Amino acid sequence: MTAQTVPPKKRVQTRLAPVVRRRQIVEEATRLISISGFKSVSLVDIAEACGIRGPSVLHHFPSMNDLLAAVLDHRDEVDTEEAPTLEEIAFPSSTSAYLRRAAERNLGRPELIRLYVILGAEAVDAAHPAHQYFLDREERNYNGFAQMLSWKANPLWAARELMAFWTGLERQWVMDPAVDFLAIWDNFAERFFVRD
Repeated sequence: MTAQTVPPKKRVQTRLAPVVRRRQIVEEATRLISISGFKSVSLVDIAEACGIRGPSVLHHFPSMNDLLAAVLDHRDEVDTEEAPTLEEIAFPSSTSAYLRRAAERNLGRPELIRLYVILGAEAVDAAHPAHQYFLDREERNYNGFAQMLSWKANPLWAARELMAFWTGLERQWVMDPAVDFLAIWDNFAERFFVRD
């Protein structure tokens, strides 16, 4: 028998409960998008990573945009931590400590940070399906940071400065994991988390 007459191996598709399959698809899409970006990942790529065919992905998510929305929801679900009360972060030192813990938590989930950095860059394009998501999320972050920084002379400006530093440092760390995120954060925090 020659190579041309050997029939291709039939893919064996494992049957999973719908909720389990849906979760698998979202997790694989998250992983692939965090590596290559949304625009570079196809339905076929995701299906192959799950060991299924493209129509099976479409059974759970009618379009790639629907799947992207599920990926972003998944990221937010995994990234959610109970926000501190304003009393818990009423002082520069307590705000700094809270945000350092958040940075430590994020560093333990590099795939999610990479996903956010890559999708955030792609979503600068107003036609990107996640464009509005990132506008809304950044607005929520600015407002949240401004509340945390109420002890600053201009909390809104301070929130923008903090957000710019945080996202910039995340981008540098994604590009070069040798960047000592926490050492740089600590250096910044020492200067930033003081009353004006």
